[in-house]
Amino acid sequence: MKKDVLICLFLSIVLLSCKKANDGSFTLEGTITGIEDSTLVEISYDIFKKNDRITITDSTRTINGKFSFQGNIEDVTAARLDFSNKFIRIYMEPTFMNLHIDRNKPYRYRLTGTAVEEENIELRRCMQPYMEFYYKSLDNIISLSHEIDLSQEGSPLRDSLIRIGNNIFAMNETNSYKRDSIQLDFAAKHPFYRITPDLLYSISETDNVCIDSVRAVYDILADEIKNSRLGKLILKEINEHEKKRRILNSTSIGSYPFDFIRKSFTGETIQLSDYKNRTYVLLDFWASWCIPCLKEMSKMKEICKKYQSKGLTIIGISLDKDKNSWCKAIQRHQLNGWPQVLSIGQEDENGDNSVKESALSETYGCTEIPFYVLIDKDGKVVARWEYIGDAELGLLDNVIE
Repeated sequence: MKKDVLICLFLSIVLLSCKKANDGSFTLEGTITGIEDSTLVEISYDIFKKNDRITITDSTRTINGKFSFQGNIEDVTAARLDFSNKFIRIYMEPTFMNLHIDRNKPYRYRLTGTAVEEENIELRRCMQPYMEFYYKSLDNIISLSHEIDLSQEGSPLRDSLIRIGNNIFAMNETNSYKRDSIQLDFAAKHPFYRITPDLLYSISETDNVCIDSVRAVYDILADEIKNSRLGKLILKEINEHEKKRRILNSTSIGSYPFDFIRKSFTGETIQLSDYKNRTYVLLDFWASWCIPCLKEMSKMKEICKKYQSKGLTIIGISLDKDKNSWCKAIQRHQLNGWPQVLSIGQEDENGDNSVKESALSETYGCTEIPFYVLIDKDGKVVARWEYIGDAELGLLDNVIE
């Protein structure tokens, strides 16, 4: 009987311990030496909710050099800690952690309480000289900035200080390329490490390394690493980079742009490829709420009148999400002299998420409106414009006539 009670008690303690260890909460207690009391310490890290990345930020002030943060994370999570014009990157887990930082040597911090820190220590050994060069450069730049602010405008001293600052920036840029190269090599040699996806993510943010190289290393990662939270994050980032490159390549001058099919304002089916070998095409990206776009419509009407008979088709592409606003603007401003379509796909209008079609504005790399893309009869991009002035009208004359 006593034995059964002891077994039950033991199991209860084990289960309680497991629950506490896996409830997703973390506590990070830290100490920073070499700083003033009440120094602001900020932490930022990403979590996921319904597949959306959300950045969590928190801050506190040191008391006798000590600080503490609490929160909830699901898995290994990269976090950035900022303090006193310095920052470090750490890897947290849902557990209790203790961090010790020397402000003068921040990269040599000590973090205890996580299993993944063994991987990070190995990485930091490789990166230490380059990171310490970065921190030294940062200190020098801050010091120079103060001296430049105090120096007289146009003085030889000020010019000299600016030249020194530019040299430091140049050296730090070279150092940045070296850091990313070492991180990429480390990632390739450690496909089973849980921090590896985050290294790839950091590299992808700087653009110092071709995204193809990042993809190549991601492809050799162990399946459990790919399926981790950090693994899913870097895959999403790689896909975004590759998508942007495809957009750039497909809409650059001399390229063949993405084909599309849309229902026009009048109910006609408009497909870009139907105009190939028939007419030139001018895509006009606009919106009912865009005042500069509406001001340009008189010019678009003149272009239509002058060039339509010579083989130019204008296709208006509206960024409106409200179909009623779009229809009213077309009628009010008499814009039905050429096909008008919506940037969003029909499935987006109906609210059907089963098929996701990118908006044409995104596909064509349109970030501001008005925006124009001129396509020749061969179906190749001839020009990309943010404004149609005399030079652009001259190009239209040369291309079409």
